[in-house]
Order: sequence, then structure tokens, then C-alpha cells
Amino acid sequence: MFGSSGRDGVDTSSPPYLLTALVLLGSMAVSQVIPWAKRAIAGDVPPLLAQLHPSVGPWLPLAIVAVVAALLILPRSLAWPTWRYLIAAIVMGFAVAVALAVEAHGLSALTAPFRRPLEYFASVPLADAIGPRAFAARFPDLGSRLSLHAATHGPSAVLFLWLLWKVTGESLVGVSLLVALVGVAGVIPTYLIARAFGQERAARLTALLFLCAPGVLIYSATSMDAVFMTVIACALAALVRFPRSSAWAVAAGVVWAIALSFTFGAFVLGLFALGLGVIALQERTKAISLVLTRAVLVLCGLVIGCLLLRAALGMNLIADFRAALRANSHDPSRARPYLYWVFANLPAFLWVAGIAQTALFVHETRSRWRSKEFGFETVFIGALVLSSMSGVFLGEVDHIWLFFIPPLTVVAGSGLDRVQRGQGRPTDVVPLRRVLVASLAQATLIQVLLYTYW
Repeated sequence: MFGSSGRDGVDTSSPPYLLTALVLLGSMAVSQVIPWAKRAIAGDVPPLLAQLHPSVGPWLPLAIVAVVAALLILPRSLAWPTWRYLIAAIVMGFAVAVALAVEAHGLSALTAPFRRPLEYFASVPLADAIGPRAFAARFPDLGSRLSLHAATHGPSAVLFLWLLWKVTGESLVGVSLLVALVGVAGVIPTYLIARAFGQERAARLTALLFLCAPGVLIYSATSMDAVFMTVIACALAALVRFPRSSAWAVAAGVVWAIALSFTFGAFVLGLFALGLGVIALQERTKAISLVLTRAVLVLCGLVIGCLLLRAALGMNLIADFRAALRANSHDPSRARPYLYWVFANLPAFLWVAGIAQTALFVHETRSRWRSKEFGFETVFIGALVLSSMSGVFLGEVDHIWLFFIPPLTVVAGSGLDRVQRGQGRPTDVVPLRRVLVASLAQATLIQVLLYTYW
């Protein structure tokens, strides 16, 4: 679906790094002068990171060491065997994410987001008191006994934290560290998504672009949205293969059900499925009947996944969704103006996805559209725009849209591969090193200088 990833001819143009930076920085500046940005919830302006709030602590040198180590090791890891390369990527991403999280206030900063009364972990004692299966079965009726965020998502978010809490001997620090590990482990399904579309090197470049995305590094250590990102990425890794395999179609549906039990934001996978089906038909290598059959298999897998959750945990996803929808309707964020967030969501998300990653995404999309090739980048743009226009996401997309970072970096990785091939040096790590420097520097500066609720 990506076709050549730069193999059909060369593209000597450069990604619009400077223009992308100016547009995203300009959108942040504009967001500060629009009156709507100062209303509703204090501090929640798009992007959230627009507020200057220096926070430098004694552990900053450790964070700098972790960043430098990543810059030295990650480009070299491209030549390593696949699993060694992926393990190295996870280790380095985990080290940088945790080091950035604790640089100002130590381990207390790592656990602070989980100690807030509105967060998912606040409902872990309830799950422990009544038992995990009873919690899952009774979830739609627990209502006011749940924390705000637990009530507006699926029950697996709390159950996952409960499991980590038990595994770590009821250590909140341990829970926080494992959440960070799960977040950066999203590099594996991201790599697999990219591998389904292109060559091995493009997939490896994609994985590193994902790993160094500012949003991934900043929020993996402090937000359950990083877990949602990884779970949805796993479902997408299966979904991109559904047009070519009946087994993958069923597997995609099952994992999709699991993702929905964490967050109903996973409904966005339906948009990806529709787009992928259309692209498969355009390739003219699949009969309409075959694509439709496998689409039905995805839905069958979704039903199977729901039934498995019901059998194992007593979970009723339909009832859970209705309860979450009611809770969402009473969320204070719903008071925010629709039009403001529709236009502010995109720059807010792209800012944390990374300036360099966004520029490479634009470069690859532009190159493919000029060649009249419409593939996964078009599917992603459609899903992103429709999600913003839906009015479901009214702010905080800098972290609640983390699940869009894997598909964006899949396109960006293909773009970086195109840049290297256009220069006639497909194995040259200099362009990659420059992108990693820019991404890690952006993440570090955000953490040190700008306000982040998480």
C-alpha cells in the first residue's frame, strides 16, 4: 500500500522541517490570543504545552546522559538483528522516558499522575475490594464509585493497573515503571505495521521515529494513554494485514475488542479498516468478494473477542460503552467550543508527534500524491480529520491522541527512507541522526521549559 517507499524513482526535495516548525509554533502562539483558549478549564489550551513553566531539577544531568546514550546507540542498532535492535530500542526509550519524567522532582513526579483522584488508579482499590471479575461484570453500574477517567473508559484500564499493582507487590512506583515500559514497547507493533507496507530498513526507521516522538517519551512514563496507544497499535498491526489473510482478519477483530475494553477511542480503528479495504480494492489484486469476506471476518473476530471477554471476566462491552457515554456527556470538557477544538486538535497533536516526524510525514504524503499514489498516508489523514470533526475529542489530544503517533510515524519512516534514497545513500545514518537529535531535543525542552499537566 505504500508501494515503493521511494523505490520507484528518487525524490531530491527536502522535508519541510523549518516550515513545519514555524506553522506549529505559530499555531501555539495564535492559540494564546483566542478568547476561547482562556475559558472552560484553566490551563487547558491547545496545545497544553504552550505555557512557559521552567522546571529544572537535580536529575536533569541523568536525563541528558540518557538522551546522549540514545543518540549514540539507536543509529548503530539499525544494523543489528531484528530482536536485538527492538530490545535496544525499548531499553533506550524506557531510560529516556523515565529520566525525563523524574528530572525535576524525582520518583514522586513519576507516580504523581497516578495518585490524582480523577485518574484510573484511584479505582484500583475498588477493583481489589470487590474482585476483578466482579468489577468487570458490574462496571456499568458502579457509576459514581469510579474516578472520572475510569468511568469514561472501558474497565480494562483499571483492571490492567490492578494487575500491575499486584505483580509489583502493590508498589505504585513499580506500576508507574511498568506503564512506561508498556508505552515504549509500542515500538514493536509500530515496526510491524511499517513492515507490512515496506522494506525492513523503512520499518526500522519508523520504529526509531516513533520511539523518539516527544509525546511518546513524555507521556509513556506518566499516562495510561501510552498503554492505550500500544494496545491500539497491536490491533492496527493485525488490521493492516486483513485484506491479505483470513487469519489476520479474525485476529484483528479479537484484538480490536480487547482495545475497546481499554478505551472506546479504539472505535477509530473502524475508519482505518474502511480505508484499508478501499486501498486493497484499488490495487486490483483482490476481488471485491474476497475483501468483503475478510471484512466480515474482522467483524466476526470482534464478536469473538467480546464473547471471550464476557466468558473470562463477565465484561459486557455494549453496556460498558453506554455507561462510558453517559459519563462522557457529564465531563466538564464538553463545555468547550466545538469549532475551536476542531481546528486546534491537529496542531496540538502534531506538536507532540514531533516537528521532524511531521515534516517527514508531509514530505512522504506530498511525494506520493504528486505521483497520484494514494495509500496508507491517505487512510491516516482521513481517520485523523474525521476524528477531529466528530467532536468527540475536545482537547488534550497531546496525550489522548497518542494512538495516532504509530500510523503517523509509519508514513514518516517511509519518508525518511525516501530522503536517504534520494541522496543516493540509503544506509547513511546522518539524516536519521539529525532527526533523532531534533526529536530528543524537542522532548527535553518541552519537559524542562513548558507546562505539562501529566
